[in-house]
Amino acid sequence: MMNCLLLSAFRRRGCRVLETVAGGLITGIFYALLASGFALVFGVTRVFNLAHGDLVVLGGYVGERLWHGGGISPLLAMPLAALPAMLLALASRPLLARVGEPFVLRSVVLTFGASLLIQSALQSTFTADFRLIAVPGWDRGLTLLGARVAAGRLITAATALVVLALLHLLLSRTVFGKSLRAVSLDREGAASAGIDPARVDRIALLLGGALAGAAGPLFAAGQYVTPSAGIGPTLTAIILTIFGGVGSMSGLLFGGVLLGLAEALAAWTGGAMWRDVTSLALLLVLLRWRGTGLLGGRAA
Repeated sequence: MMNCLLLSAFRRRGCRVLETVAGGLITGIFYALLASGFALVFGVTRVFNLAHGDLVVLGGYVGERLWHGGGISPLLAMPLAALPAMLLALASRPLLARVGEPFVLRSVVLTFGASLLIQSALQSTFTADFRLIAVPGWDRGLTLLGARVAAGRLITAATALVVLALLHLLLSRTVFGKSLRAVSLDREGAASAGIDPARVDRIALLLGGALAGAAGPLFAAGQYVTPSAGIGPTLTAIILTIFGGVGSMSGLLFGGVLLGLAEALAAWTGGAMWRDVTSLALLLVLLRWRGTGLLGGRAA
């Protein structure tokens, strides 16, 4: 009898470990999507965008309104949620063009002000109430390799992987993507080769805003959004950009998975309070060990 109880307890503990690992992997994949727009904009334009998370939240509010107003699912709402974030990102270009050196430091101040403005606008428009996209069936548990995972989380991770794969193909297999990478590596050299860096900057801002806004409905389907909820996605994007190294999509994805796993295991063993501590500790260790990211991208 005692052996049966011990075996049952061991199996339950094993299942909980599997569920924690699966949850961490899924969260990490979505983290990579959250950070992709930030990493792209920073790599090309050198803009350290502290308003990135607010664009994600804006997309979340758009997705929430589309869901409750017209029954449009978060997946279908992604292109529509990307539009206002794209327009805001593009509107910042004339202001950024007037910023002098040190450009990165001054862009931090500018985007911090933009973050506060967006938060105020969101609160005036949507109030401070908690909003959530509760899609029927997304909370249904599915078995994945012996672990129970919510269907909505699997859909979110699969969608994030598709978007990241398309972004990788865009950056690596098209002339447009090669122009972006050329400006990211050497602006003066790209200009001498006939590439207009100002035009590339505008496109990078548009694409970065689109990625942030499109992630919003998936973000709002997984947790409550408020006008001030953007700080979490912004910090995640900063950490993963340093994790992966600028210009490394594979490093971004690998860093997201590592961060998601570390946070999940830390929260499981020590409680939720250890989640943020673990991510920041990993960041410090990585900076000490390898300043160019996990897979050798350029130093952030």
